Amino acid sequence: MDKIVVFETYYNPIEASIIKERLIDSGIQCFLTDENTIAVNPLYNQALGGVRLHLFERDVAIARSILQDEDVQIPLAEEVAEFDETPIKIPDESRTEEVCPNCGSRDVGYVQATKNRFGIFTTVISILLMVYPFRAKKTHHCFNCEYEF
Repeated sequence: MDKIVVFETYYNPIEASIIKERLIDSGIQCFLTDENTIAVNPLYNQALGGVRLHLFERDVAIARSILQDEDVQIPLAEEVAEFDETPIKIPDESRTEEVCPNCGSRDVGYVQATKNRFGIFTTVISILLMVYPFRAKKTHHCFNCEYEF
């Protein structure tokens, strides 16, 4: 019966998973311990001693030679290699094409009011029920001059 040994210890669970998958793709049976515990709570990393990669003792020399091979190239698909790096502008739906009547700025959004946020009805109900007001007004707010309209 073959003995299972700790091959290496990693303090980064992602790196450990990459090494494990590289060895599995090469035909070496291996597994990780404490990977999920450290991924959930990284503060346990030092206490547990990191993520340990286990494999059979007979495969240690082969695993070292596989991991020392730096000429491994992973072919990328053509569409990934020819990816256009121009940024895509995502429209901000909270911003509108409104113009501030006070300063003329286009940096205007339809957001929760900062002044006179609550109506009379909301205030009365909130006082009677002793809760925080449940409905607030929304207005156009200029982020340049802080004017609300």
